[in-house]
Amino acid sequence: MANQADLRSRPKIEAIKNPDAGTTFFSHKGDSFPGLRLAVGTRKKTWVLSKRIGASVKSITLGHWPELPTGNEAWKVAEAKLRELTTGTDAATTKIATLRDAFDAHCRESRADGTLKPKTEANYRLQVKNHLDPIFDMPVERVTFDVMNDLLTKLKSEGKKSTAQHCATLLKMAFRRACQSRENLPNRALNLKVKGVERKTPKILFDESKGSPALGLILDMSSLVHRTAWLTMLFTGMRSLSVITLNWDQVDLAGKTITLRKMKNGLDRTFPISDVLVLALSALPHREGWVFPADSRTGHIYSLAALTKVEKVDGKRIETKLLRQHDTRRLFTAAGANALLPDYVVAHLRGDKITSDQQKMVGHYLTRAGTHAHVNAIADEIIRSNNLAPAFVVERIANGRDIAVVATK
Repeated sequence: MANQADLRSRPKIEAIKNPDAGTTFFSHKGDSFPGLRLAVGTRKKTWVLSKRIGASVKSITLGHWPELPTGNEAWKVAEAKLRELTTGTDAATTKIATLRDAFDAHCRESRADGTLKPKTEANYRLQVKNHLDPIFDMPVERVTFDVMNDLLTKLKSEGKKSTAQHCATLLKMAFRRACQSRENLPNRALNLKVKGVERKTPKILFDESKGSPALGLILDMSSLVHRTAWLTMLFTGMRSLSVITLNWDQVDLAGKTITLRKMKNGLDRTFPISDVLVLALSALPHREGWVFPADSRTGHIYSLAALTKVEKVDGKRIETKLLRQHDTRRLFTAAGANALLPDYVVAHLRGDKITSDQQKMVGHYLTRAGTHAHVNAIADEIIRSNNLAPAFVVERIANGRDIAVVATK
């Protein structure tokens, strides 16, 4: 039988001496904390719960003294552990014992649904290796807000503000995934952030006040497949990953829609597309498999990161970016604003989540926000801002680039 002590009293627990050898077990003097024991070894005092789960008796380590100073705190941990065991959300059943386990699970699932690129995952893992290994290897229950915040503060004090932001994102990502499996685990990373660091808004590569050259640059491309892929980004505001992995079973030319599955924000959605984009997609010579095929490992276009111009200056090869994927999303958004469309409609058409407090209800109920009339209005505005005649754009899309430029007045 275990020795008895008042496990509600920190002074009395502190007074228990460590034995010279072996382990002495103490239970609470009274009816409280059934199954709870304080295991006093030569160096440590450890809280242990013995409980019958199903057909067997399990011994569960709850934590050490003085981190858990009294039986009251240890019992709270015990209750949470028991809830996990009875619901199958404990570390052993879920295999999520550390933040690294949760991070690996997130990456594995994101790779499977196609939302995580190998290059992005490699960058994530490098940040973890360089800065987060000690925290990621701790039992997730022991990762406190202060532990994470101290790391971010240290990185910021060393002038590594961008690194601190990346680490905060990874910690939130891993904790969120851990909480999905471990239902009774509090998300201690929820309010984690790097204070005093402003997010930089990427600038567009050209002066929008002088008109946009984007459409003209795209129409000048010699490759029909690449040209149409860029037109798809420009006239939908979609991300490049969604476009390059587009399959013909996602495109309905008769219904004038494109369906995206498991986008970057995790959503599935069907979007209306403009008449001019329907014309561009109709010019492609095939209707099965990848919409934008290529001779590559994946079978489709590998990247639509940027349109570039290569020149030789003083014998050196100089590459200049003319248009980026970000620019097409920015131009789509600007065209929507110039067409006097509401922000939530443009955000919906781009595939973004509507997060404004003022628009949450709209985003929840208006599942069909955005119509063919809306995307046609945006397409008209994009053509206008590029100072091109609509008839010329249609003819160039239909017949290729060997058509003289016709500008609007």
